[in-house]
Amino acid sequence: MLTYYSSVPKRVLLIGYYYPPEGGVGAVRIAKFAKYLSDRLDIHVISSQPNQNNRPSGVSDESGATVHRVKRPFNGVEKNFDNIRWSIPVSRKIHNLHDEFHFDCIWQTANPFLPLATVPFCKKIIDTDFIVDLRDSWTLHPYNDLTTTFGRLYEKTSQFLEPRVLRAADAVTVATDGIRNAYADEYPEISGKLYTVENGYDREDFPQLETKPRDEFEIVYAGKFSDFRDPDPFLKALSDIQSQYNVSFVHVGNLEEHVRDSIKRYGLKQHYECTGYVDRKEVARRIQRANLGLAVSGGSPQEMTTKIFDYMACNTPILGCGPDGSMIEVIERFEFGYVATNETSRIKNTLLEIIEQQPESLGSGPYAEYTRERSAKKLANVIRNVVE
Repeated sequence: MLTYYSSVPKRVLLIGYYYPPEGGVGAVRIAKFAKYLSDRLDIHVISSQPNQNNRPSGVSDESGATVHRVKRPFNGVEKNFDNIRWSIPVSRKIHNLHDEFHFDCIWQTANPFLPLATVPFCKKIIDTDFIVDLRDSWTLHPYNDLTTTFGRLYEKTSQFLEPRVLRAADAVTVATDGIRNAYADEYPEISGKLYTVENGYDREDFPQLETKPRDEFEIVYAGKFSDFRDPDPFLKALSDIQSQYNVSFVHVGNLEEHVRDSIKRYGLKQHYECTGYVDRKEVARRIQRANLGLAVSGGSPQEMTTKIFDYMACNTPILGCGPDGSMIEVIERFEFGYVATNETSRIKNTLLEIIEQQPESLGSGPYAEYTRERSAKKLANVIRNVVE
């Protein structure tokens, strides 16, 4: 049960492009806030109509919030720039709903970012407080060159919108301290209204499941590597220790060609399994049965891959490979949270240490600080500060 300050408002509108039944980190972030804020507040949500062509995500809306859907103004494959057109009908929806419900505060999350164009516009016509939420960096994203597909138009539009959106907002919440530091440096005039509200884990998503005993030491990686996370140093280290220990690697997620190529290159085919898409229950089972959960950073101190929260929920030891920053700082707070720079020699030595120790769990650590309930309480306090 959350404890809220008495001055926290009674009615709050949350806006996100993705919301259950769609999955993904963005949908889960807003859904968990809706779930835990609804305990004491009247929560309304604006989101797009779910894509009926997507496979079931296994993510459900448990909040009891009132959900208002706004149709996506396009058909077919979406590009980054297409999302800006959603901001027009959303602005109308915000205005109409506010006339009816008189929201005390409106919180809008991104990615996608371009629908945040609603914020400076709606601030001029609606007398209420707006909070902008960046679960990833926008123009300051360290991997923009690798992930932006629409080119210069998207980039120029983002560069125009970002400062106007951030300055119009009454507060800005971000998912990691690294993102907060980057934006405080870039926009010192807004540093006083930047707040870190992390993602986290919900134990209800990870019930204890029956698992089969393993004959070998098993390492699990849950999710995508994408183009900006380099698995090669880890895979080379794994190959190097096979002569000493029988270690298997399970990639829970869809096959990625560059990972498959590296598996072949390092002779790991007999020690590797890629599950393909599986539901959340199977993800939990795979993590719970593993000896170690792997997290690989793309190289930015801003990054906090959400899979480490999944490992926490399952009490699975963690190996984080990357530079000092948000991800490493959290992992190091746990008894059997291991870290190494993303270099083969460092990872190899750390793997040997872990296999020799054979930790049975993640051990002691500040679990309560990384729950979804705790994150919702932090957001409630940000809202309180804004509306007072």
